[in-house]
Amino acid sequence: MQRNESSNGFTLIELITVITILGILAAFTVPRFLNSTSFESRTTQDQLIRSAQEAQQLAMSKGNTANVQLQIDTGNHRLRIQYTQGGTQIRDVALPTNITLTNATLSYTPLGDASPASTIVITGDTPRQVCIEATGYAHTC
Repeated sequence: MQRNESSNGFTLIELITVITILGILAAFTVPRFLNSTSFESRTTQDQLIRSAQEAQQLAMSKGNTANVQLQIDTGNHRLRIQYTQGGTQIRDVALPTNITLTNATLSYTPLGDASPASTIVITGDTPRQVCIEATGYAHTC
């Protein structure tokens, strides 16, 4: 009787080792995916920067004929771009209800300058900040 010594599978020790490593990785990574607040605060940060850029571009494209404001309204969970040109036009961006921002109102000149320059704090699981410079440049800080 001949016995074939080739191995066609994994040993019990190898399987237990792999399962243990996967369990340790899951214990550290799963909570990050279940907590969406950190993703929402990053998304809100990006939306705020984009809204500030949009308000700046709108003010520059409309010239002297428009008064452009970016309003951060935490009570109503929105970012509002409001401009006046032959009437009042409003663009709203909804914010998540579990994220709060520093209330602020910024006005943009036809040159794209922002008044007043501001630092807006986004609170959530991961606090973040957006700086809007006097030149109108919006960025993370």
